[in-house]
Parts: sequence; structure tokens; C-alpha cells
Amino acid sequence: MSSPRFAFVASTGRTATTFLAATLERLSGVAAFHEGHDLGDPPSPRLPLINLQNGPAWHDPCLAQRTVAERRDRATLQAAAGDADLTIDVAFYNAPLLRALAARHPTAHLLAVFRRCESFVRSATIIAGEDRQPAGWPDPGKELTARERFIALGRLRPRPRTPEAEAWPQWSGIQRNIWLWHAVNTHLATMVEELPPVVPLFFEQLVDEPHEFWSACLAGLGIDKPEYLAPCLERSSARMNARSEYQIGPASSWNPAERESYERIALPLEAQLYD
Repeated sequence: MSSPRFAFVASTGRTATTFLAATLERLSGVAAFHEGHDLGDPPSPRLPLINLQNGPAWHDPCLAQRTVAERRDRATLQAAAGDADLTIDVAFYNAPLLRALAARHPTAHLLAVFRRCESFVRSATIIAGEDRQPAGWPDPGKELTARERFIALGRLRPRPRTPEAEAWPQWSGIQRNIWLWHAVNTHLATMVEELPPVVPLFFEQLVDEPHEFWSACLAGLGIDKPEYLAPCLERSSARMNARSEYQIGPASSWNPAERESYERIALPLEAQLYD
């Protein structure tokens, strides 16, 4: 049997990555993991966890390279692949590692999933209760559980001694997540431009135009076969890990400071990404 091929999918989070991994896992010859875990009940880790390396890796390219060398080396990926021809890790934490992954695995398939800012911010956190799916920053006044505090350790925040870091204590959760969305998606857009292997995908297309989404996804993974497209389309009505409702209102309900951040930094980037 030939050596397995590898693929890595990155995003801000809240882009249907659990559903994406679960759908791809059902395809013949594919082993797909979500944040290093299989899709069992309960999920089991199949790749070394890198949640704690994620945050510092944004600001430390050497750490990103070391993390990939130690935890996403070929031997580790091959051991996780089993008999699969293609091994895919779908994870938000791949975003700061994309350049290092491309250098370490030059033949790997790389994909980046984008989602519009308003719906990301509304989905990224909840106001009350434990957030079992936290992708964004909670409101500063919220009392966090141990799980929420642990996950926050790997989340991107502004560099120290920058204007954003100075303003951070005064920002609401909505402002923090607007900044998070902008920072991550600016980086992903740069990766799409500078690393030709990185294929852009769009969350909204998965919802509204699943045929176009899955065609682009499977082509980006190098498995654009009719026998793979059909089962992906069949599952596109399923919902996994989706919020049943949002506790954060639409942008029209945000306060003036939140609206100003949204209009100043998010809308121009959205226009660039979705043009």
C-alpha cells in the first residue's frame, strides 16, 4: 500500500468543522479527525493534542514549526491513518500552523473555511451557562467553568503592548470576537494568497449551495469523485454541534462601540473575502 496523503483544514471555529470531519470520515479510504479526535461516542484522541500550543504559535513562528515537527510529523500522521489513503485533520488550531504544515508536508492538501463576521460573533460564545462549544471570547464579566478556562488558554488575543491589547480590558465579548474574527481571517486570507495549495471554502455555501461547497472541498482534497460527492450531499441536511439558538442578537442590536468595530474592521474584510 502506498503512503497515505495528508490534509489539514483551518478556520476561526464555528464553521461546521465537526460536521465536515464526520461527513468526510464516512468516505471510503478517508480517515478524518476533528481537532485530533475521532468521531466516536465519546471521541478519542488520535493525534497529539496541540490546544495549548495554538495561542502562542500565532506570535511565535518557531513554536509553530516545532509543534508541527513534534506533533504533526509524518510518522505520527501515518500511525493515525491506519489503512486510509487520505488522513484529514479539521481544526481551528491549524490556522497559525498552516505555513509550518506546508513546509513540513509540501504535498499536503490545505483548506481554509471562512464565515461572515456577524454570524460568527453570534455563534462564537454564549452569555449564560457553560459553553460546551466555545470558539470565541466570553463576555469579560462571565464566570467561567474549568473547561471554558482551559479552552481559552489556546485562544488568540492581541500582542502585548499594542493598541488592541491596551483596549482589551474595556472591550465587550462582542468586540473581542469581532477582533478575533478579523485577526484569524486576515491571516487565512494571506495564506490563501501566499500559499497556493490553500483552498478557500465558505460556510454560507455549505448551507445555501451544498453542491458547490462539496465540489470545491473534494477538489481541494484531491478526491473529487462522483461516488464521494453523492454521500456528502445526502448528509448536508444534518446538523452536528450547531447551536439551537443564539444568545447574542444581530448586529443591529449591538451597542455603538460594537457596531463601530464591526463596520470599521469586519465589513471591509468581508467585502474582500466574498467579492
